Amino acid sequence: MTDRIVELIRRFSPMSARSREWDFLVAGSGKPLRWHEIDDEHRVLIIADPGAGKTFEAQTRAQRIKARGRRAFFIRIEKIDAGFEQAFEVGTEAEFADWLASTDEAWFFLDSVDEAQLDTPRALENAVRIFGAKCHAALDRAHIFITSREDAWRALPDQTLIEQHLPYGEPDPEDEPEAPNPDSDPTLKLFRLAGLTEDEIGLFAGHYGVGNVAEFVDAVKRANLLTLAERPFDLKALIRVWIADRRLGSRFEVLQRMIALQLATLSAATASVRFDPDKMRAGARILAGAVTMTGKAVICLPDGVHSSDRIDPRVLLKGWSDAEIDALLRTGLFDDIVYTSVRFRHREIRELLSAEWANELLKRPGGRARVEHVFFRDSYGETVIVPRTRPTLTWLILFDDEVRDQALALAPEIASEGGDPSRLPIEVRRVMLRDIAERIAAGRSG
Repeated sequence: MTDRIVELIRRFSPMSARSREWDFLVAGSGKPLRWHEIDDEHRVLIIADPGAGKTFEAQTRAQRIKARGRRAFFIRIEKIDAGFEQAFEVGTEAEFADWLASTDEAWFFLDSVDEAQLDTPRALENAVRIFGAKCHAALDRAHIFITSREDAWRALPDQTLIEQHLPYGEPDPEDEPEAPNPDSDPTLKLFRLAGLTEDEIGLFAGHYGVGNVAEFVDAVKRANLLTLAERPFDLKALIRVWIADRRLGSRFEVLQRMIALQLATLSAATASVRFDPDKMRAGARILAGAVTMTGKAVICLPDGVHSSDRIDPRVLLKGWSDAEIDALLRTGLFDDIVYTSVRFRHREIRELLSAEWANELLKRPGGRARVEHVFFRDSYGETVIVPRTRPTLTWLILFDDEVRDQALALAPEIASEGGDPSRLPIEVRRVMLRDIAERIAAGRSG
């Protein structure tokens, strides 16, 4: 499927910091805004999930502003170095110099989606410091928009970095920096790139060759896949499934096909490595299981910076070459490389792969007792479901009857918490619904 340019009217939901010591972003007040409503801000951070389209949006916005006769530039952060000349993708070094010598305003879009070349957070600091030094004399005439994944944004350290090297306005000498007011209007405005609406999903699908758009959108809704379809990267994967099969099928079937397509398509692009999809799938299962069991979400590239808080795939994938591991981690199952590491792109796909990993272990001699202990534990004389592995269990009950029966006996509602209940036998679903209804009735009468 050939990539096409589909221009949509994207919206940005306001975000806010919980406090000056915030570690994560929370939804702010106010309605979602469009580009023209945030253009006049001077310092903006745009947070977006992998595959949400933040690079396309930033680059396109720079092009549109420039087409209107104003000064605009698009720069990938990892290309900013002491030379700076080759960093511009919209705009040029000569146009940048002309802007510095003028009194005009300019719009800069600094895209951090391709942080593959940033080995450490210090590399980001150096890039921002260099950019700030280049613009120092004209920072008050610069509108600076920075894009980032939420898990790549280091909260307070990176906000402080922007305030220090890309300040806007003269500081008040009477301000007390040790006692900031958390209720004051911050210089750096925070927004999240909102997902696609149903209408936008339909428009996008039409541009990518879907004939009956209404039928496609209806199939996405029936399969409960709107959370995937609202991101352009994943929407393209769903469209590939639809075009290839002329159907989406159940949630389980769609995710299985997405896994296969992402592995097959991107593995073929790695010219130096050739191995079969089954091996790639097996490796992905092992890594998904490791993430589930350790709680470590970050997987390091073979030649990356290794630390105790990251999973080292070389330890888990015995017999794999570094080139094979690197190729697997660059498939569509994993998101953009940041600081020589990746994460699984989708929680649900990771949980499904983790369930497949557990199911393989169940089949090994003596494996059942060990695997079941991962999902079920005795607590004060009662058997309970382990919270950490509960999401994976919602998929595992589709593979193994004994695990399914034990899980549903303990918590029949677990089948509706995730996975794909439509894959359960009809009689099992009847018993499950009856048990849930009886528990609700007992709770009301009690």
